[in-house]
Amino acid sequence: MCIRDRYNAEYMGILILGRKLMRKFLQRGFCAVLNEATIGENVKSAKYAVKGEIVQKGEAIREAMSKGKVFPFKKLHPCNIGDPIIHGQKTFTFNRQVMAATLYPDLVNKKTFSQDALDRAAFYLKNTNYGAVGAYTESSGLLFVRESVKKFIEKRDGLPASVNEIFLTNGASDAVSTLLNMLCSEPNDGIMMPVPVYPMYSALASLNRGKYIPYYLNEEEGWSLDIKEVEKNYRIAKDQGLNPKALVIINPGNPTGEVLNAENLREILMFCYENNMQVIADEVYQEVTYDKPFVSAKTVLKMLGEPYVSRLELASLSSSAKSLMSECGLRGGYVELVNWDPFALGQFAKLRTVGLCSNVLGQLAVELMVNTPNRDNVSPETLSLYESERDGIFGNLKRKAELVKNKFNSTYKITCNPMHGALYCFPRVHMTRSAIKAAQAKGSEPDSFYCVEMLNHTGLMVVPGNGFRQREGTYHFRMSNLVYHYDEMAKVMDSINDFNKVFFEKYHSQTITFL
Repeated sequence: MCIRDRYNAEYMGILILGRKLMRKFLQRGFCAVLNEATIGENVKSAKYAVKGEIVQKGEAIREAMSKGKVFPFKKLHPCNIGDPIIHGQKTFTFNRQVMAATLYPDLVNKKTFSQDALDRAAFYLKNTNYGAVGAYTESSGLLFVRESVKKFIEKRDGLPASVNEIFLTNGASDAVSTLLNMLCSEPNDGIMMPVPVYPMYSALASLNRGKYIPYYLNEEEGWSLDIKEVEKNYRIAKDQGLNPKALVIINPGNPTGEVLNAENLREILMFCYENNMQVIADEVYQEVTYDKPFVSAKTVLKMLGEPYVSRLELASLSSSAKSLMSECGLRGGYVELVNWDPFALGQFAKLRTVGLCSNVLGQLAVELMVNTPNRDNVSPETLSLYESERDGIFGNLKRKAELVKNKFNSTYKITCNPMHGALYCFPRVHMTRSAIKAAQAKGSEPDSFYCVEMLNHTGLMVVPGNGFRQREGTYHFRMSNLVYHYDEMAKVMDSINDFNKVFFEKYHSQTITFL
């Protein structure tokens, strides 16, 4: 038998055997281990709108543009996500020099970078395990970084902190995941969250089989927090048999851009204490406030005094991704656990060991965030450069926050509250009946329909408001103010205005009004 005939015979034998095996699998009801029927509802119901439909369509457009397809716009603007670097925002020179030298220690002995950066890098290397950032650290994070976080917190809040209650994490989201994993231990355990809410919280609650308990922010009053609204929804949850175990505050607000004042925080902290609930204070945007001062939850604990200051359980989060340094990809973050039961604190520490440790560059980014250059630790030249870069970044963000508010409030059928902090606004689109019907005909939510049309006409990627939850009958979208150059941001706003005119000329029937 020639080689070809032998090969054909062997091939036919394999084919026949494969068919026999397939028949056996079918007889046994064989199917994939993971499929629509076997994946848990907690996974299927978890959604993260920031990287949802609009991003997928945007990436398809980007690929088509790379192949020469022509669109009504020349470039995409990914304003769906709070990542300043992708828009061209510059990083701090000092920070990048320090991290470069820790990754390549030979630079420490050369004059490539400023002496201040080399000294900081040498200190980092001396205090990391085995003098290398590629080695594992303690599961709670490098001790010297936690000591720097401790000093930062104590200076900010005027209360003592402990390195044993501070954990370094892969961004703030990593800490939230661990928190909700511990809090959602029974089927009826619930977490109170603001509406609109950053969708990471609702997604992680779903994954951990926790119940989402909303409290609505007041859009007509600048997205303010009304304690009566919180109390009402707490009572509703209790009447439904739920067990509210924690309340989330996002301050400064994402997606709203609101900044809570001390009185807001005082009411919330007292309410949580009286109802035996933990407070999760998402304070990742604390460096980015434009015209209102940031007040931390722990500062208000100090104001309240006893028994709150020593008994109210608080988890306070921050992140190097959302400070002015905006190093999103480095995934640096921390959580401070205040007034936690010692056993619970030990269980949190145990869960952190499962992931070994957070990434080391992210830990160093946190140290750079909380221990910035000042007249006591760097030369006048390094300090001058750092302050110039910092003030330039902040000033640019503040100008664009004002621009966005003014432009939206002069756009037909759009209203927008001011951005007092963070990197986003949450404008409301006053949809017409014909626009809503057109969306329904496509099987789409009205604000999703609007955002897809805007992407197709302008190249602007935003997030539909339904991904953040919103009052029934209202329609919004979240947009960042991160297009780097002010003039380019102004052009983006003009393109939204032009698109909006076309959209409502097409869908011009009566606006729906909800009381």
